Amino acid sequence: MVSEWETLVAGDRQTRVGITGQVPDPDRPHLWPSVGEYPIYDAFLYHAMLADQHRNAVFRDAVLRQAPGATVLEIGCGPDLLWSLYAAEAGADRVVAIESLDDSVRRAEELARDRAPGRIRVVAGLSTEVTLPDRASLCIAELVGCIGGSEGMARVIEDARRRHLCPGARVVPHRVRTMAAAVCLADLMPDGPGVPEILVPYVESVFRAAGGFFDLRMCVGGVGYEAIRSTTAAVEDLRFNEGDYRQGGDLRLTMTRPGGVDGLLLWLDLQGRAGGERLDTLATRTSWLPVYVPLVGAEPMTLDPGDVIELRVTSELSADGIHPDYRFAGSVRRTDCRRIQVAAESLYAGSAFRRSPLHAALFSAEKPVDPDRASRARRPSDPAEVRP
Repeated sequence: MVSEWETLVAGDRQTRVGITGQVPDPDRPHLWPSVGEYPIYDAFLYHAMLADQHRNAVFRDAVLRQAPGATVLEIGCGPDLLWSLYAAEAGADRVVAIESLDDSVRRAEELARDRAPGRIRVVAGLSTEVTLPDRASLCIAELVGCIGGSEGMARVIEDARRRHLCPGARVVPHRVRTMAAAVCLADLMPDGPGVPEILVPYVESVFRAAGGFFDLRMCVGGVGYEAIRSTTAAVEDLRFNEGDYRQGGDLRLTMTRPGGVDGLLLWLDLQGRAGGERLDTLATRTSWLPVYVPLVGAEPMTLDPGDVIELRVTSELSADGIHPDYRFAGSVRRTDCRRIQVAAESLYAGSAFRRSPLHAALFSAEKPVDPDRASRARRPSDPAEVRP
């Protein structure tokens, strides 16, 4: 239950967000902001990825099997230089690691000197902007968002194939699908939505990175297949080794359980290499949390088995030319042939604020900044306190 509200500031505007407890309970549904799309990584977020055994096992297998003898390019190596170090240890011929955040570049350079002297070159900048002297035969890019393509990986890999990779170069991960099903967040969180207090600074950081308040993408931790009420279908199918990036299309979900529906749940089905193990992030707890996309334009719906949600999904690049915006439009076809029009969107930035039922409940109306109130500057201090 929302017990208090916390003030957030972005530019000259402020809002309040509802708080539910100090830290998330990993065994109960809870909300997280989706942060991977924005340059707000800190020690806690890097620790969460580094400690994610299921996520890392998929990449480790793909790197160890394909790196020996290869010229390797890692895009977005972070401060831990994890996959570049694995590639070098596995027998890669040469390794180049690209990183855009200055602090991460410095730490990665130190690790390269200490653990693989002369074998890993760290390049500062964005992969879409830097120029490299040689082409690579294996590309590793852990740029997969909680919606698979939301961090702009399709655009990044297309550019890398043109400018940085040899013909026929392999990419890790091999394939990422974003799956969808119907869900009812109101039933999962009957006391109303809120954000654990320790995660509030990340909510504010997303707004500041985006330049203002909007209906930011929210993830739901602590849920699995028991939460969904329909069949499943893919809204994205990114096949990086085939150059086939399907983002959008027709989505058809048939209700399998009776009950309320107020949105869609999106999650990943990922393969590190062709023929390798698949990671289903709704079946396995990872740092890739499922995304909740609230439906708008309709009253809360109670649906029956056999009712069908039919949506047209579109994906278009946002204003930055890298990160996609996702939109859903269509209807619910009831078994008695009645239709209910529905729509949804999950945007990188710039959408209306408090348009969706979730965001209207989670945030107060924005207003000019109160000069007497300071914004939060605190970050989670102990990564062990927070688990997805």
